[in-house]
Amino acid sequence: MMTAGDTEQHKLEAQLQTATEALRKAVMRLFQDRDIHPQLVVLALARVTGEVGAGAALAGEQDPEKLLDDLAGVVRQAGREFHDMVRLATVTAAGSA
Repeated sequence: MMTAGDTEQHKLEAQLQTATEALRKAVMRLFQDRDIHPQLVVLALARVTGEVGAGAALAGEQDPEKLLDDLAGVVRQAGREFHDMVRLATVTAAGSA
């Protein structure tokens, strides 16, 4: 049986997924449609992420340094998970060739 907390968690996860997909599409368009070096796109995205994170912390009356530290951890974990996924896909594809 789902509780009100479960329902709220499900809504938040759906919102996170929607936002993630929209941002991913926007970044991919920059990679594909523009004459901008990919590393510069990543640096710009990191800069904007930091600015938005600091702004959110200030708006929520939180310590920006704490939020930015948490944000750095999320970025690091997401990068590791993506790297592992790509490596696994490469090994699997190589093994089936």
